[in-house]
Amino acid sequence: MKVTCLVSGGKDSILTLWIALHQYEVVEILTVRSNCSDSLLFHLPNCQYVAKIAEMLGIRHRDIWVNTCDIKDEINSLKNAFMESNADAVITGGIRSDFQRNKFNRAAILANMKCFCPLWRLSATRLLSELLNNKFRIIISSVAGMGLGKDLLGKEITKDVINSLRKKVPDSEISLIGEGGEYESFVFDAPYFSSLIQVLESKIIWDEFREEGYFEITKVQLDPK
Repeated sequence: MKVTCLVSGGKDSILTLWIALHQYEVVEILTVRSNCSDSLLFHLPNCQYVAKIAEMLGIRHRDIWVNTCDIKDEINSLKNAFMESNADAVITGGIRSDFQRNKFNRAAILANMKCFCPLWRLSATRLLSELLNNKFRIIISSVAGMGLGKDLLGKEITKDVINSLRKKVPDSEISLIGEGGEYESFVFDAPYFSSLIQVLESKIIWDEFREEGYFEITKVQLDPK
């Protein structure tokens, strides 16, 4: 089956892409670039570097731009992108958000395609264990959850960082994996990458009033492994 894979560069979509490569013929990697900072559907920070991941893998990559936060417009943009992909199905990295899953499914149905979510309902503990045990290397690229703090931005996710997150957000599994947007991530190495994405330059943008911000990567290079 030919599939197009929605990839943002975050941990969930990069793990999903790995799974898809083992099960399907991935004909395209699709990245949604949104001009709306309050989008409920799309991951925003540092997704421009997905093109480098696609380059490593030798898979066609395409950016699509969504210019509003209107859900109907977002679904319509997805539908049009799916229809142009020349694939039979769409693969997404959703885990727990029924809202996101329903919207991606809707866009796929309108494009006469199937939509699969290989990570759906995977527990936080299992997800994070799979990532660390398989040597995915991930940095935290944004935080928006109250109490998480500026100090997490740019940090690599390790067992110690996960324990720190557990202390900051006790009894909240969703916050632990960032599914509700509490934090977002960027994968700079994975077991199927031929090169390490080396971050050369970056900056932190922080809003003291809202207690949220992001780690903006401004320059990278690919270091062959």
